[in-house]
Amino acid sequence: MNEEEKNNSLLKKERLFNKLEIDKKSSFLNTWWLEIANSLKQANCIWELEYLDVISQNQYDYWLEKLKLEPWSKFSFSETVIQKGNSYWVHEMLYSKYPSVLPLRYLPALEKFSSRSKSSLEILKEISAQLMLDNQAAFLFYIRMSPVIKINLFDLVGFNFEDMVLEHEDMAIMAIDASWLIFKSLEGEWVFGRI
Repeated sequence: MNEEEKNNSLLKKERLFNKLEIDKKSSFLNTWWLEIANSLKQANCIWELEYLDVISQNQYDYWLEKLKLEPWSKFSFSETVIQKGNSYWVHEMLYSKYPSVLPLRYLPALEKFSSRSKSSLEILKEISAQLMLDNQAAFLFYIRMSPVIKINLFDLVGFNFEDMVLEHEDMAIMAIDASWLIFKSLEGEWVFGRI
């Protein structure tokens, strides 16, 4: 095998690796996250994606192709939801502004919320009232998934918010400037506060 054949072989392997990585990410999000996007779409909420994923330049075209296929194509997401780079910047802003108090799982050092209510919607309303939040754009996202939704806070309380609260996933609702945070851990703990 000459040098050119060797380089071509390496390029094919790299392309295959990148395609398989995007197939894996798309499949994971399709299984765990797409129901949330469907709930928002069916509720006719106004929302947008800050990002669906952040990837390397070599994987970018593969994600754009995925967006043209079912089930992604029914959302008509802009190409800008796939960002090039290595920084999930909203997630990283959360970690830098609200460091964890636990070594083995993320739990921000904020006030714990206790309520008699079992309803996530009622808890969100109570916390929003305690923080004296007005209607404003906020980020809603999950710690172990890449997509970040930008939505008005009052739209979250205006439809079936329970659909958004995944039982076995950490969820963050954070101000665009990270000045306040409402966080639900996968253990069902709610914490909240301002910086």
